[in-house]
This record gives sequence, structure tokens and C-alpha cells, in this order.
Amino acid sequence: MTTAGAAAEVRTVLGVARLGEADLRGWWSSHGLDRAGSFVLGRAFPRTAAPAGLELDILSARRRHDDALARRSSALHLFSDGLPFRRQASAWLSEQKTAPVPDPLLDELAGWDISSAEASLCAGGVDIGPAQVLADGLRLGRLDRSDLDDDAELASVALRLSAAYAGLGAAFKAPCFDLAG
Repeated sequence: MTTAGAAAEVRTVLGVARLGEADLRGWWSSHGLDRAGSFVLGRAFPRTAAPAGLELDILSARRRHDDALARRSSALHLFSDGLPFRRQASAWLSEQKTAPVPDPLLDELAGWDISSAEASLCAGGVDIGPAQVLADGLRLGRLDRSDLDDDAELASVALRLSAAYAGLGAAFKAPCFDLAG
């Protein structure tokens, strides 16, 4: 999957994982693509440092979300098993480890500052709709099980999640949907 062929959902997962790094929003205090992470991972994995760093970011983000949402199985967040996005991003990163030329998306993400991250994540100007703050979570709505098989609905979910992260600021609330039924 190339950058041109990378699904918007994959870009969203990787972008949010990067936005949460210590040098940007600091939500999960990871260092996958920042200067420290690039130095350390570049020495350990000279060819695959960026994909490895993003994998670590994704793991950190997933844990932070699970903790914030009290490990509720009905909470569907960007990094949860209930939505396909994290798995798609992980597969894309695995492909990048064996690609003859690194995808430019990796350099783009490494070069982000907060402004470029927010602009990229809410590029479509999507309204997240009504949201409800619940402890450390931000519920954007409910999804039925049938919605999980609907590609158009999943694309809409990814856009709303992306816009929610872009608008969070430094105070982290885990954007999520509740799974109904």
C-alpha cells in the first residue's frame, strides 16, 4: 500500500499516534518519531526505525485509551480491536519494513509540529457532532454491530475520530463510540 493508496484511516491512526508523542501533545509520552526516538531507534534499527517507532506509539496510545476508558469492551476507539483501523495501520507499517524505499508519509509525520498535525487530522473540516464527556472519555455516539460492516460508516467514524483528536488540545479525553447491542 503506497501513500497514495494508504487509506485515510491508516493515515489517521498513524497521525494520532504521532500527535500523542511527547514532543507534540504528550498524551502517551512516547518518542517514536521525535528526535530522541529517532536517535535511539535509528541506532537499533537503522532501516526500520520510523515504522518501529510508530508501532511503539500505537501500543502506547492503545494502552492510554484502554486505561482512560476503564477497559470497557463496548468502547470503540481508534486503537481498539473493535474497529479495523489499528490493524490496518499495523499491516501498513509491516509492509514499510520490507519496502525497498520508505514511504514519504513516514518523513511527513516525523516533520510534524502541532499546527501541521492538527491541520492534517482535520483537513476535511469535519464536525464531530454532539459529544459527551464521560470521565476520561469523549463519547461521540453509538454504533450498531451492523455499522462495523459498512465501509461508508467506518470512513465517517474515522473522520469524526480524527477531528476529535485534532480539537482536544493538551488535556486528553479518549474519543470513542459506544457499541450498542
